[in-house]
Parts: sequence; structure tokens; C-alpha cells
Amino acid sequence: MPVTGSAEAVQGDPPGAHLSPATFGRAALVFAAILATGAIAIAPPNWGGRLAIWLLGSGIALAAVIRWGTIQCIPIYLAEVAIDVLNKRAPGPAMLAALGLPGGVMLTVWLLRHYRFDTRFERSRDIPLFVTAGLIGMALPALCGVGVYSFFQSIDPMDNTPWTFGDLLRWWLNDFVGLMLLGPLLVALRKESFDPMLAQPLASLVSIVALLGLVVLMMAVPSEWAGYEFAPEPVLVAATVLVIVVCLRFGLVPAVTAALVLSATAVFCFAFDVGMFRGIEIVPGLVMLWSHLSAMIGVVLLLTWLLAEQRRLEHRYEQVFETCPQPLWVYDQETLRFLLVNAAAERQYGYSRSELLASTVAILASSSDETRSLPALLDSAAAQPIAMRHRTRSGVLIEVEVFARLIDYGGRPAWLVFAFDVSERKALESALMNAVVGEQRRLGQELHDGLAQELTVASLLTNELTLEAQEQRLPILKDLEALGERITASIRSARTMAHGLSPLTSSQGDLGAALTLLAKSSNLSDTLVASQTHIEGEMRLPLESRNHLYRIAQEAVQNALKHAGATRIDIRLTVRKDEVLLEIIDDGRGIRHEEAWGSGFGTNTMRYRASAINGQLSMGPRVGGGTIVVCSVLQPPARPAAAAVG
Repeated sequence: MPVTGSAEAVQGDPPGAHLSPATFGRAALVFAAILATGAIAIAPPNWGGRLAIWLLGSGIALAAVIRWGTIQCIPIYLAEVAIDVLNKRAPGPAMLAALGLPGGVMLTVWLLRHYRFDTRFERSRDIPLFVTAGLIGMALPALCGVGVYSFFQSIDPMDNTPWTFGDLLRWWLNDFVGLMLLGPLLVALRKESFDPMLAQPLASLVSIVALLGLVVLMMAVPSEWAGYEFAPEPVLVAATVLVIVVCLRFGLVPAVTAALVLSATAVFCFAFDVGMFRGIEIVPGLVMLWSHLSAMIGVVLLLTWLLAEQRRLEHRYEQVFETCPQPLWVYDQETLRFLLVNAAAERQYGYSRSELLASTVAILASSSDETRSLPALLDSAAAQPIAMRHRTRSGVLIEVEVFARLIDYGGRPAWLVFAFDVSERKALESALMNAVVGEQRRLGQELHDGLAQELTVASLLTNELTLEAQEQRLPILKDLEALGERITASIRSARTMAHGLSPLTSSQGDLGAALTLLAKSSNLSDTLVASQTHIEGEMRLPLESRNHLYRIAQEAVQNALKHAGATRIDIRLTVRKDEVLLEIIDDGRGIRHEEAWGSGFGTNTMRYRASAINGQLSMGPRVGGGTIVVCSVLQPPARPAAAAVG
């Protein structure tokens, strides 16, 4: 699997791993560190302690080889020989047994290199890989040590009992726990590892105080607890909780550091029979100690794995978000500030990512009317897609259709917005619809002014002939009367067709009058349709826009008559100084949310017509029952007085 991003894989010996003064200095440091930890481990019985605790050396050895190269196996081997000699082992067996730790470390490092381990533990696979490689690699020191010493001496001098499988298991677990306890810290340690703590000084101070408080408590528990088997449990649980909090808040390295301090304190208390382990028997104490160490190490590694998996998923979704060809952005529901934008949004609006992230969604607004802003429309649960106009960085207005979903972003409610530029499609739709409307108006005008007028003339001539036939008692009288009735019916049909093709023609373009005629013609025996017009300003909408509003009202009324079961339908037209508002309200069964957002033919037609005139269409249930359909359209700017006079 290739390594991407900022991952640092264990590729091989790092630069500078060859013989040099720095290499010798590092080797001396590694030798001293492993020798010191080994000497401290065997010291407790000599200092009044009750047993030796073998830890940490394996973690130092692994980190040294990963960071400074395989040449560090030499000081690791020499330190192991020295420790065994100090532990009163024979030099010959000690020199053979000491091969185990550098060999196990090399095996572990080879596995990590082979499977492309990331030393930052950035990927979800790194923790399982590190644990598995450690389990396999640390088996070699145990096998080598127990095998060599049991061959030369059948009695283990540590406890004066024969070598058993338990000794092999204990040796293996000691090295493995040391690897897990100190290895992640030394392998992942970087200058920036503690940056999260520096960025959160108050939380860091609280965590450090809590850590020191737990150390003091572990060392100086009340004497009344002495000998009580479960006395350490509350303190150990508190220590584990603190490590969890530090891991979640600050990351792997601070958490492992805290775990190391707490573990070392617990080991000291147990080895010297002080503090919270005072009076605890060796076997129950060992069980408790190992359980505590395993819990802290396991929790830290598990959380690190989960956080890495979360980062992996977030990175995958970020890639999908960033590479999406359509503009996407996320903004905070409360502050309206942009939280995320993708490259397509930058291209569409002309702003850089930094400019958008430093602004609110108001930067895209095409007008100062807050009621028509995106946040206001989303809060009002307007039907989606929402047709809007957005202003680009260059000041160009573009037509967009917006889909939005409320999401949780870092614990805060935010809107995920899909904004599709439909300017070309809208222009085409508008041109097509205007062409259709213009042709309908032309045909309606011809029917009204042409055919209807000619039929009227024919009707007048027929009436004159009928009167003459009646005076002269001609036999064709009945035929002329029938012809007159046919012509009159044809006139009515022609005018009805003309009104259907161009409903505002008969009302000389007066939308209010046309809506009144619509209400009268739509009345049924069990449904009253009424129309009201409120004039608060001059109607400046062009004829095409008024025609679209009429068709929206017509469609809404027909929907209410067919499906709502209403007893009353009100058509309200309000003409304001800067806006024309059309409302169709019924007292029927109401409309469900999914129906309001549906894609029926009538609903889509109304949306297309509203979009063609840059209007906002909404429909939904009305308070008290029924349905309300609202279409608002901004009026074009008023002409200057001088231009109007001229």
C-alpha cells in the first residue's frame, strides 16, 4: 500500500546511520538508557523491594532502530549483556541470551517496513500492525533467553525454581508491554507532538495538575487502605480515565507520556510495597498491576486506532467533497460563516478559499432583502431546489438552484449546500417559455381581433337577413335563425379560445382583473373561489411575468379544486412598491411535506414559471388547515421621472 500525505514510513536506515560522531553519540545514549532501565528493574530486591519488574528496555530498543538505524543493535546487545552480568548471570550464557532482544527488534522492524508502517500512527492500520509485529518480534527474546539459560542451568536464579512455560510467557509479556508502553511514545515523538497542548493551555494545565494529583494519591493513599485487596481499583480507574481524556484531547504522544508516568508510579508502589499497593499480596498485586498497565496501553492504542480510522474516513469524504465537479459548501447555521468550500465553489464564484472561509453567506447575496436570503429560505423550509440569484466576485449575477441538508459539523448544526449554476438552462427555459407565451398571445390576439371580429360582422349581417326574411315571410327564416345561433356560438368559442391562449388580453393586461375572471369561472356549487387585489404600489412587471403569475394561480386553483376538497379558495394579489405577492389559500385537507417537495407535473410547471420570472415559490400546510401557495416576484426598478416624461 503506498504511503501518501505526510505519512512517514519505516523505509530503512535513515540518513546519518553510518559511522559518524553522531552515530556513536546515539549509540552511547541507547546503551545508557537500556542499561539504566535494566539496572533499575533488578534493583528493587537490593533496595528493599520485593521483586524485579522488567519493562521499558524493549521500547527503547525498537525506537532506536526505527529512528537511528540497525547499527543501534550493537549498543542494544551490549546493554543486554551488561544487564545479565549485573544480574549475576554467567558471561557465556549472557552473551548468547542477549542476542534475543536485538534479534526480536530487527524482526519487528522488518515486519513494520514490509507492511509500510507509518511512524506517526496516522493510518488506522498502523496500530494493529504495530501490536502484531510487537507480539511476533518480542517472542524471540523470550525464546532465546529461556532457551539459553535453561540449557546451562535448570534452575531459574530469580525465584530458585525450575524453568517453566510460565517463565517464557512472563519474559515475552514483559518485553511486549515495555514495547507497547514506551515504543509508541519514542517512535511517534516529534517537535509538533505537543502542539495540541500548547494550543489549549488551560486544558493542558488541568490535565497536568490531575496527573500530578494522581501520582501523589498513588504514592500516599491513606494507611487505612493498607492490605485491602481492591483499594487501588478506584485510583487505577481514575488514572485510566485521565489517559483516555488526554488521548482524545491531545493525541497519542501526550497520552502515552501520561500512561508512562502513571505506570511507572504504579510499578514503583508495587515493587516497594508502598502507597496504594501497600499490603497487597504479590499474586493479586501482579494481576492488578498487569491489568492496569494492559488497560491503559490498550485504551490508548484503541483510541489512537479509532481516531486514525476517523481521520481516514474524513479524508475520504474530504476528497469526495473537494473533487466534486459541482459547487459544495458548508456554513454554520448560527453564525452563517463558511466552514468548508470546495474547488468548484471557488471557480463558480471567483473567490479564493481563504476569502470565502473568512466571510458569511451574505457575500453571495444578490439583494439586501433578508427574507429572500438563503438562510431565511432554509429556515422557512422552502421547497427544494430553491431558485436563487447569487453574486460572483466580479459582480455578475448567476442563476443557481440550491439543495441543502442540515448536518452536524463538529458538534454544531450546519447546512451542507449544493449550488448548481443553471444560468444557461434558465436563459434557454425563459426564452422557450417566452416564445411559447408570445405565440399564444399572438394567436389569442388574432382570434380575438381577427376571427372573432369577422364572426361578429357575419352575425350582424345574418341578423339583418333574418329580419328581412321575417318581414317578407320567406321560407328560409328558420335556416337564417339557426345560422345566427351557430355564428354566435362560434364567437363565444373564439373568445374563450383567445382567453385561454392569452388570458390577460381580454383584461387589457390587468392581472387583478384577470384573476377576478379566473375566480368567477372557477366557482363550483360546493366551492367558492374569491379574488382580492391590494394595490400598494405601481405594477411594473412586464406582461410575460404577469402572464406567468396568472398561470401559477390557475394551476394552484385547479389543484385545490381537484384534490383538496376545499369549500373556499382565496386568490390574493398584493402589489407593493418593490414586490408582487400572489397567494392562493384553500381550506381543504392540506398538503403533506413530501407533496410540497414532490415532482408532480403541476408542481414542476409552477416552479418553472416562478423560476422564469426570478420568483420564489413556496407551498405548504396552512395554520388552521388547508394549503397555501405563495409566489413572490421582485419588481423591476422604477424608471427615473425624467425618463418617464421623455
